[in-house]
Amino acid sequence: MASIEVKNNICKNDICGNIRAALTTKSDAYVPQVDREKVFDPMDDPYQNFKREFTEAGGILYEFEIDRNRMSDGEYVSQRLADIYNHIKFAAEAGRWSRVVNASSHLSNILRQFQINFVETLPEQTVADAVIVYAEHLIARTGHLAFSQRGQHLLYPSILGMAKNIIVLSGNASLVNDLKDLTGKMATTVQQENRPAEQDLKFNMMELLRPVQRQEGEEPTVVKPQVTLLLIHEL
Repeated sequence: MASIEVKNNICKNDICGNIRAALTTKSDAYVPQVDREKVFDPMDDPYQNFKREFTEAGGILYEFEIDRNRMSDGEYVSQRLADIYNHIKFAAEAGRWSRVVNASSHLSNILRQFQINFVETLPEQTVADAVIVYAEHLIARTGHLAFSQRGQHLLYPSILGMAKNIIVLSGNASLVNDLKDLTGKMATTVQQENRPAEQDLKFNMMELLRPVQRQEGEEPTVVKPQVTLLLIHEL
């Protein structure tokens, strides 16, 4: 029985062969239906796979465990929130961040609660010390973070270029296996009279972000920012 690696290579070669045929001939090339599970190695643990891909790409990850069974305990919830948001506050104080942009408006009240100074707009051609943003989805296979306008984020023209430090909040409940699963989850069926049903996305714009590896001793910049993920792991 052929190994998974051999099957992967066969599928990849088939795909590449059909792409070459499409580029070099005028006739329509036959592109077979490809089982992506044969192309990509299976993930035994998508959550651990995401953490590995994210950190190996150069991201910094802090994990905060929360027990779902204790969510009715107000004191417990307050302490967990303090752990998370005081981390941002301490980072801002240690880094002497004077200009912090909140790119996710729904975080404004809790940032104020923990006395984290921020602005919600950034003048043109101005670079902030840090930007705080909530990631709606985490892509397990590649370690990408996904943001969309549906979450009312300040995304235009990009989350990149705003600051040399990007602080991201998200949770394991936002995890999807890969990009295809994400687009399927975000799609909605649109039915118009006398027309076949069509798929449409629930947002106008999405940005995918993956940390960028820097050389040892290289300071973060807006081109190669330090991406730090505060990851809430619900148990």
